[in-house]
Amino acid sequence: MYILISYILFISIFTGLALSLYFGLQSIKLI
Repeated sequence: MYILISYILFISIFTGLALSLYFGLQSIKLI
């Protein structure tokens, strides 16, 4: 059970980082 929670937490953090990086690159392209 604990492994599942840590796995979901890791995926959510990784997705958040990927999304912020993606939108950051998009905003840089717009400038």
